[in-house]
Amino acid sequence: MQTRNRISVVHLVLFSNGVVDIGAATALFFPMFNLPLPGYSAYPIPLAFIAGGWGIAALTFGIGRIWASSMPECYGLMVNLGLIEGSILAIFCVLNVVFFGITLLQALLPLAIGSVYAILYAAAKIALFRLNRPHQS
Repeated sequence: MQTRNRISVVHLVLFSNGVVDIGAATALFFPMFNLPLPGYSAYPIPLAFIAGGWGIAALTFGIGRIWASSMPECYGLMVNLGLIEGSILAIFCVLNVVFFGITLLQALLPLAIGSVYAILYAAAKIALFRLNRPHQS
């Protein structure tokens, strides 16, 4: 039962992060509908280009995470990558707010997502560690 619960935790984190990534990929369509990114009043072509590239990457990672969520043999790698990505995203947002004048409103969504998923992936890493450690008799 504990084994199944620990696998379910990892599955849920990967699957939910995949869904969030695919949701973030909607940035690909913002320029077509003249919708600004949250926190940006103007949407110049270079920003549209960046949003599109970010959307493509998010879509790809989202599909990969959803696929990997059903493959326990991929859990270790995907959890490590997710922990690194979430941590770096959160740190990147804080550094941009502190040193480069990005407003907290502009950084809030990726900061929240990065922080939440860094914590969730840390919990998934602990679940995997407990699952893979040798049992003492």
